[in-house]
Amino acid sequence: MGWAVIVGISLPLALGAILLTLYVSPQALGSGVAETMGILNGVNYPDFITIKALIVKFFGVALAVSAGLSVGKEGPLVHMGAIVGCLVPYLPMTMAKYFRNDFEKRKLLSVGVASGVSAAFGAPIGGALFAYEISKPNTFWSFSLTWKVFFASTIATFTLSLFK
Repeated sequence: MGWAVIVGISLPLALGAILLTLYVSPQALGSGVAETMGILNGVNYPDFITIKALIVKFFGVALAVSAGLSVGKEGPLVHMGAIVGCLVPYLPMTMAKYFRNDFEKRKLLSVGVASGVSAAFGAPIGGALFAYEISKPNTFWSFSLTWKVFFASTIATFTLSLFK
């Protein structure tokens, strides 16, 4: 009887995550680490960085974990951090217009990736090194960006520890 209850609860949750991902935003499928690495290195993935993908990734991972599936939070947090980083230039602020070019968006994407990894593992240095590692072949990375990424990762880890 216990197994039937577990299956009866887990099946609708898993089915909700599957249907949400397949029919609302298929770009939220998978962890998103490889696609994020591709975007940092100049590959264009249409509709990968959207608010709809962020919402579907958030609720899909929550439903999948609630269903008892072995879904890790690390990869999805990389994708969600990248989306948040790329959406910052579109905030309704006057100075945000400066960041609406590809060079600055790539930097913000790196900051988002590092913050996502830092939030997943609680390690700001690891987040900064991960962001550097997946964008290593590129020329946009600078020493000053390393400090900005580390500072954002530290803030992400601190914020996570406040809510634990």
